[in-house]
Amino acid sequence: MQHSPKGLAKCVMCGASEDQPGTFPMVVGVGRVCLSDGMQKVRCEACGTEVKLLTSSKLQGRTLCLSDYMKEIEKFRQHVVRSFDEDSEPALSILQRAYKDAPEGYTLLAVRRGRNSTHVWEAEYEKTELFEMRCS
Repeated sequence: MQHSPKGLAKCVMCGASEDQPGTFPMVVGVGRVCLSDGMQKVRCEACGTEVKLLTSSKLQGRTLCLSDYMKEIEKFRQHVVRSFDEDSEPALSILQRAYKDAPEGYTLLAVRRGRNSTHVWEAEYEKTELFEMRCS
């Protein structure tokens, strides 16, 4: 959901006007919808589950459930930082795991102490295509 519009919004599905400002929720990629249209079932184009329009999002023309939407958004991130706690595993194990368990499509750039920390390590990854472009 996003901030309410300044005036009265219209439902993008049926064209109904809201009675009070801010009563029509925003569906990402769709727009503001009335509650009756928001309760309609839609099918996620990634996993096939049926969800309510209010709990879905549109990304690049595809209707997705929130779980698949977050997975797709993650693919567009250029940098990813993961944290590891030295209190729960030794530093050598953290270094090995940071390299071995890199997210798919990412290259490990650095493993360093977390800012203002004595026990947290951070592994920084960059999209492999970007890394290769910078290094070529």
